[in-house]
Amino acid sequence: MTLKINGIDITGYIAYNGLKWQRNDVDDPDTGRDMSGTMHRGRVATKIRLDITCRPLFTDEIRNLLNLIYPEYVEVMYDDPMYGTTTKIMYSNNNPAVFQQKYEDGRELWSGVTFPLVER
Repeated sequence: MTLKINGIDITGYIAYNGLKWQRNDVDDPDTGRDMSGTMHRGRVATKIRLDITCRPLFTDEIRNLLNLIYPEYVEVMYDDPMYGTTTKIMYSNNNPAVFQQKYEDGRELWSGVTFPLVER
């Protein structure tokens, strides 16, 4: 598995079982069930979402990562299980991080770093 954001490989930041791939359908406004229960559906697009969970990161690693996903849109290259190696324009939002501990040498560790990458 490889995951690059704007050409920077962040694969090493990802926790074991830390990448979830999901295809989301975008339906037209008339999608829904009629009074007889029949489903009427009009898919207008599909979008990919990657949910990333990181291993605990040191301050310099989390700083690099958060700045990497900060722009409104980023270029993401990843190994897609449906299409193979793929590059898409995506965005990220809602990026939590939890301070875990400070070591005697001054280094700080952060955990709970998760974020979505959603196709534009």
